[in-house]
Amino acid sequence: MVKKALEGLKGVTSAEVSFKDKLARVTYEKGVVTIEQMIEAVKRAGFVATPQ
Repeated sequence: MVKKALEGLKGVTSAEVSFKDKLARVTYEKGVVTIEQMIEAVKRAGFVATPQ
C-alpha cells in the first residue's frame, strides 16, 4: 500500500518500504514532488510518515 501510494506520485521514481524497520527509501525528482506530498500520500494509505 505505501509503496504503491508513493510510486503513484508524479516525480517519484522508486520507493522501497520496510515495515520491519519502519522505513521508506524514496527516489524522487526535486521540484516535481515535495516531501509534504509524499507524507500526505502515506497518510491516505492509512499510515504515519515523518521525514528523517
